[in-house]
Amino acid sequence: MAKKLDFKKDLEWGYRRNLLEALLVSSVSKESFRLPTIKEFILNEVVNGTIEYIGGNAGQIDYKKFRFDRNTFEIELERYFEAEMKAYSKEKLNPKVNKAITKLCKHYFVYPTGPDKPYPHTELYTHFNGFGAGICPVIMESSFSLPQDTIIRVQRKVLPALSNPEKKDIEGIGKAMRKYIDRDLEFIERTYHW
Repeated sequence: MAKKLDFKKDLEWGYRRNLLEALLVSSVSKESFRLPTIKEFILNEVVNGTIEYIGGNAGQIDYKKFRFDRNTFEIELERYFEAEMKAYSKEKLNPKVNKAITKLCKHYFVYPTGPDKPYPHTELYTHFNGFGAGICPVIMESSFSLPQDTIIRVQRKVLPALSNPEKKDIEGIGKAMRKYIDRDLEFIERTYHW
């Protein structure tokens, strides 16, 4: 039996993918254009950029402190994000953008077959690294630059299709993300040798 398509769900999934790409494109400047390939850093940067953009207490949770504790980072980051959004986001963030970022950053558990234990995952991870179809096309390197075709598509098609409040929020969050990205890239350069 063929799977019934849910167009609303598929449209929301696509919107969240486009939003993530737009956030990453908005975080890039001529001086700073590199991004981490490690999905946990990207999740951390989106959360902290959003919190900073709405005027919250950004930077309190940092992936670097959780690198060796694989089972709690996403859970703690989500709790922190929810508390800051509740305290600061009232009418500061477009509801559609708020809903999409919240969904991208919400954790759920993956239950692998075999000896591996369940582990936390997010929709953001799927969009970012998604086996061959992810935003990050690079494997075995610790940083990358967005492909030029992604940047052009986001600038010419994705951003113009958004409302002005959505565009303003995405561009503002992207700019706020940059300081967290730069900080993480400095750490990656010092710590990783790939």
